[in-house]
Amino acid sequence: MQNESISRRNLERFLATTGKTEKEYYEWASEVGRRMHINTLDKMVCAKLGLYTVAHLALIPTPLPADIDPERVDEYLYDHSQNPLEIAKLWKQACVDAEAWVSVESVLDEHLAPFPKEDFERCGDKNWLPDVSRSWFRKTGRHLDVQVDEINAIAPAQISIEAILDFVRTYKPNSYQSPAQVIRLNLEDRFRELTGFRIKDYYVAHLIRSAHFSQPVTTETVPF
Repeated sequence: MQNESISRRNLERFLATTGKTEKEYYEWASEVGRRMHINTLDKMVCAKLGLYTVAHLALIPTPLPADIDPERVDEYLYDHSQNPLEIAKLWKQACVDAEAWVSVESVLDEHLAPFPKEDFERCGDKNWLPDVSRSWFRKTGRHLDVQVDEINAIAPAQISIEAILDFVRTYKPNSYQSPAQVIRLNLEDRFRELTGFRIKDYYVAHLIRSAHFSQPVTTETVPF
C-alpha cells in the first residue's frame, strides 16, 4: 500500500513538473527501470570476467587460426568464443536466420493441425500408428486432404500427404526445431554460462552499442 502511495506521488510530481501525460510517465519510468536493470547486468558481466566496463569486450576478441577461411569465422566463434559480445552478435544473426528459415518441416510445424485418426489409417500404414503422438489425432479435426490443399496454397513448394505422414511420425505438435533454431538455443545456453543470466534482445543491443560507441557516463535525474 505504501509503495502504491509513493508511486502515485511520483506520478503526480512528474505530471506537474513536466506537463507530460500519464502514458508518458509510465513510458519514462519503464525506460529508467530498464536502464537500471542493464547497469546491474553490466556489473555482473564485469565481475564475472574481471572487466572495468563491458565496452572492453570489444578489445578482447577470440584469437582466430591464421589460416581460417573467412566464411568459417562465425562457426569457429560458435564453438570456441568465451566472449559474451561475440556470442551476442552470433545470437542476433541466429534470430534473423531462425525467423527466415523455410522448409517442409517448418511449414508443417506452423500450419498442420490435428486431424481424424481415420485419415492417417486411410492414407498411411496402420503399423505406423505407434510412431505417432496421440495429440495429432482429433475426431473433430480438419481432414488431411483439406489441410494439404490449404497448406499448399501458401507453401513455397508443394507438400504431399506422404510428407505429412512422415512429419507426424517424427515430431509431436509444435516440437520441430529448425537447424537455425537449434543454433539460437545453443547460443542462449552459451551466453547464460558466460554471464550468469539469460540473453535479452535489449541487452544484446546495449552490448553492441557499448562496443562501437564511446558514450559519456550520465546520471539519470528524476524530474521532481
